Amino acid sequence: MKGRGRVRLGIGDDAAVLKDGTVITTDAYAEGVHFDLSYMTLRQVGERCACGAISDVVAMAAEPEAVLVSLALPARRGRGLEVGGRGTVGSAGSAVRELYRGIDSVCAEMGCEVAGGDIIVADKLLLALTVAGKTRSPRLRSGARPGDKLYVTGYLGSAESGRMILAAEVRSHKTETRSQNRRSGRRKAKGDWRLPLVKRHLRPMPRLAVMRALKSLTHGLIDTSDGLATAARHLSEMSRVRVVLEPEALPVLPSTRRLCAERGRDPLGFALEAGEDYELLFTSSRQVSGVVSGVKVTRIGTVEKGRGLWIEEDGRALPVTASGYDHLQVDRV
Repeated sequence: MKGRGRVRLGIGDDAAVLKDGTVITTDAYAEGVHFDLSYMTLRQVGERCACGAISDVVAMAAEPEAVLVSLALPARRGRGLEVGGRGTVGSAGSAVRELYRGIDSVCAEMGCEVAGGDIIVADKLLLALTVAGKTRSPRLRSGARPGDKLYVTGYLGSAESGRMILAAEVRSHKTETRSQNRRSGRRKAKGDWRLPLVKRHLRPMPRLAVMRALKSLTHGLIDTSDGLATAARHLSEMSRVRVVLEPEALPVLPSTRRLCAERGRDPLGFALEAGEDYELLFTSSRQVSGVVSGVKVTRIGTVEKGRGLWIEEDGRALPVTASGYDHLQVDRV
């Protein structure tokens, strides 16, 4: 599309950047594709969607400032909101309040606020969140440099593990009713190994504090919304460099490894492909400590001259064929 001089950076990164340093992004979320109301409350839908949208601004090394919310509510014959195949779950007004409570709770932690939006009636529950932020010096997918080290925050595959756990509980109905499942982890006994995974799926808070602490050291930056392999490939392509992953360094929780073993999944492939962790993947020429602002930061590879995404195996570098989430597939949930 033809530029007109007002946009500094347009299509191709986590968000757009205007000439004045405004960073802006928009994300759409659909019932049955991006969230599952068989185990999520409306408030939790708001929380999860807000985390995802705000993460794009954080992944540009910007401070989130305002969120605009557009809702499409599946109201039926004026008798309430029908979602998730469960029939009417409340009035449209109460549904809006619950969604906004979830969104605002995340905004409160991120230091931004809901600034408005729109509401319409549609066939299913849809949310579109636009987030605006500010930065004088955005960090881009194209910023990685040969000689940099590759880092990731948190743990890989946690959010997808949590989704798998909750979805399996709904299908089985072995221990709890569906209404109890929608309490989303609060029903679990303290110390349950599944809790961190469920929490990361339902409320994957953006790594704003880590970004603030490391911004001056960061070259290339992206979040892992679509999975590690996809994010690292974006860094490689946009920066025109070769990214080499070290498989033994990939941070995966023991609980995720346990789940992979139970499901017959390869932990390495799962770590490469699983998305929606909303962790930060970044490059730096500096050595970064193991914990930053209370979050684990792990070196997982290197940036070299060349092209493509590679992974070390038995002393050799092999091309990575794994990929993450495809936005044009509709069988997500």
